[in-house]
Amino acid sequence: MNGKSGFALASLAISCFLAIIKVVVSLLSGSISMLAEAINNSADLVTSVITLVSVKISERPADRDHPYGHGKVESLSALVTVGALFVIYITVIRSAIERLMTPQPIEGGALSLAVIAVGIVVNLFRVSFLTRAARKYRSQALAAEALNFRTDILSSSVVLIAVFLTLLDPASPILIRADAVGALIVSVMVLIFGVRLGRQAVDTLLDRASVDLTRQIRDAARGVDGVSAVGHIRAREVGAQTFVDLSVSVPRSLSLESSHDLATQVENRVRDLQPDADVVVHVEPMALVDEPLVESIRATALRAGNVVHNVSVHHVGERRYLQLDLEVSSSLTLQQAHDIATQLEETLKREFNCWRVSVHIEPMNEPVIADQIREKAATVREIERIARAHTAIQQVHNVSINRCGAHINLMMDCELDPDTSLSEAHIVAEQFERSLRRQLPGLGDVLIHTEPAGATAR
Repeated sequence: MNGKSGFALASLAISCFLAIIKVVVSLLSGSISMLAEAINNSADLVTSVITLVSVKISERPADRDHPYGHGKVESLSALVTVGALFVIYITVIRSAIERLMTPQPIEGGALSLAVIAVGIVVNLFRVSFLTRAARKYRSQALAAEALNFRTDILSSSVVLIAVFLTLLDPASPILIRADAVGALIVSVMVLIFGVRLGRQAVDTLLDRASVDLTRQIRDAARGVDGVSAVGHIRAREVGAQTFVDLSVSVPRSLSLESSHDLATQVENRVRDLQPDADVVVHVEPMALVDEPLVESIRATALRAGNVVHNVSVHHVGERRYLQLDLEVSSSLTLQQAHDIATQLEETLKREFNCWRVSVHIEPMNEPVIADQIREKAATVREIERIARAHTAIQQVHNVSINRCGAHINLMMDCELDPDTSLSEAHIVAEQFERSLRRQLPGLGDVLIHTEPAGATAR
C-alpha cells in the first residue's frame, strides 16, 4: 500500500462491506445487539472516511500559515469520531433498555452468528495491518482507527455470545433478554474506549506535555559534557512529528563556536530519542560558581564589547588592583580609545570591588605584509650568541625573522630545563627579550616560546 492514505483507503473499503451486511442482517433478525453492532460498523464507515480525509490533509507539508504542518488534523478527526460515537450509542442504550422491558425473539439467528464471526475475522486482519502502519508512520489517526476496531472485536464477541444465548431458549425470560444486555455491554465498551481516545486527542490539540518525554529530554541534555544546567523544555506533537524547544546554560567563558557545538550535541541527543524531531536549542551563558576571577573579568569585558588580555590581579592588604591590556581599533582617535578604557575601568571597579583598575590601550593586531630579511643567517647566529649568555637557556631553534617596515620581527622556540617552574620560565623569557632588544636595534615584535628541553624530539 502507498503510504498512510493507502491503509486508510483499505480500511474504508472493509468498513463499507461490513456495515452493509450487518445492517441488512439486523433488520432481518430484529436483534437489538446486532443493531448496535450494525450501527457500530456504520459509524466505522463514517470514521474511516474522516480518517482518510484527515490523513490526506496531514500529509501536506508545512507552509507560511501552518509552520508546524497539518498533523493536528488527525487529532481533530479523532475527536470528531468520538463525538459521533457518543451521539449514536446514547440512542442504542435507550433502545436496549426498552428491549429489556419488552423482550422480543430474534429471527434468522444462525445468519446473524455467521455474519458476526466473519466480522471478527476481518477485523483481526484489519487491526493487524493498521497497527503496523500506525507505528511505521507515527499516525495518530491510524492508531485511533486500529483502537476502534479492537473494540469492534470485543463488541462483536459480546454480541456473538448474546445472540447465541438468546437462541438457546427463546421462551426463557432471562435468555431472551441476553440480546438487550449484549447491546448495553457493547455500548458501554465503545463509550469507555471513546473517552480514552478523546482524552488523547484533546491532550494533543492542547499541547499537553508528556512528563516521560520531558524527563528523557532533560536527562539527555544534561548528559552532554559542558552543559551546566537545563532550563525550560517545551515538547509538542503535531501528527507524526515532535517539536522540541529547550534552553541550556553553558559557561560564559566559552566562545560562540564552542557554544554552538554544544547546542548541536544536545540536538543530536534529543533526536536519538525522537528521530524525526524538530529541535531548537537556546544557549544561555552562565557564570559558574567556581569560575576563576580572571575568567569573570574577561567575560565582563567581552559582554561590554571589549577584548582584553594579559589580565593580572594583585591584592595589597584588603585592596584589589587590576591590570589588563585593552585591544581597540587602530582607526580610533586617542580620545575615543580613552573614553572606552575609562568606561571599562568604571565597570570593573564596580563589579569586582577594585581599588584601582589600570588599562593599557593597544591597537588590535591587523594583517601586515612582511619581507624576509637578507641577513637572516647572520642574525640567527647573533641570536644564538645572545642566548648562550643566559645559562638557563639550553637551546634556541625554529627562529623566524621578517621585516615589517622599519622593524624586524622575531619568533623562536627556547628550550629550558623541564623542572623549571612556570614563573621562572617567564622571567627567563623576559630577560632574554630585553637582551635581544639591547643588542639588536630596530626590533618590533618578539615572540619567545618556552618549552621543556627535548620536547621537540619526543
